[in-house]
Amino acid sequence: MPVPSPTDDDSAAFVAELLRHQRRIYLFIASLLASPTDIEDVYQQTCLALWKKRGQFPEVRDFFAWACGFARNEALHQMRSNSRSRHLYLPDDLLATLAQEFERDLAADDDRLLALTTCLGRLQTGHRDLLERCYRGIETIKDIAGEMSITPAALTMRLQRIRHALLKCVEAALAAAGGSNP
Repeated sequence: MPVPSPTDDDSAAFVAELLRHQRRIYLFIASLLASPTDIEDVYQQTCLALWKKRGQFPEVRDFFAWACGFARNEALHQMRSNSRSRHLYLPDDLLATLAQEFERDLAADDDRLLALTTCLGRLQTGHRDLLERCYRGIETIKDIAGEMSITPAALTMRLQRIRHALLKCVEAALAAAGGSNP
């Protein structure tokens, strides 16, 4: 089946998707291989293979799943070419099972991140600002508490209540969406 020629717009969209998913693709490969050198080599080969097949991109519904298919094939190729080395590699069926589990975990992480972002948006502005100040790492709890004229322990308790409310919101959002627990 001939690969359609990509347009400039298609190539730009392809590059944007690859950049958006590059970390996840790399982590997926790292879940399959042990050697940092092999991981890097397979990541580069995966990107090259994806680029060569970018003409198929406009028909792709799930870029990450599509890219993981290429990554899985490249990882298997790498393992076969290293089969004479002293490295221990997993059987192909176990590798496929682990890859599917990893993909499910990443999807669950996306669901949790979306729920967290939604719940952060629902927080009172003062609570959201307080969380940001405390977790940005620029100011200390002691300094923030002093500015608020409360003790560091009181601020810590306030943060704990905000985090608990945030956790309940995330759990409720995941349950409503049929997602997994955090």
